[in-house]
Parts: sequence; C-alpha cells; structure tokens
Amino acid sequence: MVAMTQLEVYGDVLELAVTRFREGGFVLLHDSVGRENEVDMVTAAELMSPEHVAAMRTDAGGLLCLAVGHEVAERLRIPGMREILQLAARHYPVLKSLDEETAPYGGKSPFSITINHRDTFTGITDRDRSLTIRELGELCKVALKDPDAGRSQFATKFKAPGHVHLLIESAGSISQRRGHTELSVYLSRLAGMSPATAICEMLDRKTHNALSVEDAQKYALNHSIPFLEGQQLAASFLKEHSH
Repeated sequence: MVAMTQLEVYGDVLELAVTRFREGGFVLLHDSVGRENEVDMVTAAELMSPEHVAAMRTDAGGLLCLAVGHEVAERLRIPGMREILQLAARHYPVLKSLDEETAPYGGKSPFSITINHRDTFTGITDRDRSLTIRELGELCKVALKDPDAGRSQFATKFKAPGHVHLLIESAGSISQRRGHTELSVYLSRLAGMSPATAICEMLDRKTHNALSVEDAQKYALNHSIPFLEGQQLAASFLKEHSH
C-alpha cells in the first residue's frame, strides 16, 4: 500500500533514487523477502557527512558499514575477512573453527577489515566516521585510475583496526550475490559516482528485530526518501548486462 503511494507521489522510484543518491541523499533499500528481508539506509560514501552518520545510527541503528566495489578491493589489494582468517589459522588453529563459509541466508560474507582515517581521534564519533567513509570514497576513484597511487594513499591515510567496517562486493556483483553490498554499489554506478556506499540496517526498538518492510516504507514516505526493492536494481543490472 505505502509502496504504491510512493509510486504515485514520485513516479519512477529508481530514477528518483539515483538522483537523490547523486545529491548525497538517503535511499532505503530492501534486499528481498527470501533473503535477509532487511531494509538498509544507503548513501554515497564520497558525500558522507556527520549528519549522515547521526541519522543512520539513530534512525536506522544497525551496523554502519562501508561497501566498496570488487574492482577497488582488487586494486587496493584488500582481502576479505575469510581470507584473513584462513591465513591466520595456520598459526592460530582456533580461527579455523570460526570461519563460516556461507551465511544462514545464503552466500559468502562480504566483510573485510575495519579502518579509521589517520586524522581521526577515537574513530567512532560522527565526525570521525564520516571522515573515514568520505575519504575512502574519494580514494576509490584514485585506485580505479592509478592502482599504485591508490595503494600508497591507502597505506598513508588509513589505519587498522578501526571503527568502519569494510564490505567487498562479490566479483560478479548482483549476478553472483544480491546483498545490500552489491545492490548499493550498483546504485552508485548508476549514479556515475565512486563505487563506495555507506549502508546501515534499519532496526525496530519495539520488536528488537529488523524493522519491517511496511514500517520502513512508512518512514521513507514520511521523510521523502525513495524506497527501492532489490529486484528493481537487479532487473536494471540484468538488462544492462544482457547484451
């Protein structure tokens, strides 16, 4: 019902979402009923502000993460957390038992390392996290043009461990995995921006579960935020790559 009202109000929701994302606004993104069935607040990493972080931690409440394109991680040579655990397990065998090949809802975990920008203090404040996310969003563009410069800047501008969780898009993007990481990074590409997004799950303080799709749609309508179904982005991706 609310989704239809949003269509009536906004017309082409995908087009609006791309525009809002490009402007630094929020988009609410639902993966699918058969997957996590969660809605994330999403925005462009390169335009991240302290106000964005404040809104995501108070109105969403989940884990604030920074999703980056697979090609960026390759150029920066950032490994996934599973790779790190597998290598470290040679010296710390207990880590082998912690390695989860697939998540309960399917697919491999996109989690990588945690980082802080070197100009942060504790790394957790709204200003600190927005700085880390924004600077990494800008660095992604450098890495795509000049991998050597990207790796050099990554090493000098960032440190680990930190307070921003990096997520790495699957190599096949949406064709391989339809998580919020892949869906949001694809949205950034549609907007012609750095393949880096800040995402945060929306939680329900009453039920102590994920916020329902219906309540997330109401929030979207009340705050004039585009609400996207993962299937809308998947359809666009498949159409773009069908030739």
